[in-house]
Amino acid sequence: MKKIIFYFAFILYCNTIFSQVQFEIFGGPHIASTSYSVKSETQPTDSKVGFHLGMGYKIPFEGILFFHPSISYAMRGYKVQFNQPSFPPDLLATDNNTTFHEIDIDPLLQFDLSKKPSHLFIRVGPSFNFILLGNEKYNLATGESVDHSMTFSTTNGYGRYNASLLGQFGFETS
Repeated sequence: MKKIIFYFAFILYCNTIFSQVQFEIFGGPHIASTSYSVKSETQPTDSKVGFHLGMGYKIPFEGILFFHPSISYAMRGYKVQFNQPSFPPDLLATDNNTTFHEIDIDPLLQFDLSKKPSHLFIRVGPSFNFILLGNEKYNLATGESVDHSMTFSTTNGYGRYNASLLGQFGFETS
């Protein structure tokens, strides 16, 4: 948590250093899914609709290239049907429907596709995700249903931290 607060303070501090810095607030829906495999066998998955809300800075770097650090909240998840036993969630689970809430820190590079005030852009770079809490609902082969909070652990259960490569395409207004 200290690292998140430090990162947020660093972004705010950058505003006073750079004279051409632009602040932004963003949000909207997204579709999330996953690639899920058990013993190297891919399991059928479905996507879920979620949303995100955040803020960031656009710091000029060179010409149409910008540094775009941001921090955001996201609600994500996935659905999976098991054709092999899987733990987590349970060796008797036949499916799993997960929803989790996370904080994302994204130090991206932005390429503007025009120099006009309103233009298309492409952003790429790493994304560091910190899952705050999660919930899962699944059915057992015995006919029972389970609905509970996800268990996070570094050795047994779900991982709380994630890193990924992010690509965004969008439209920016003045």
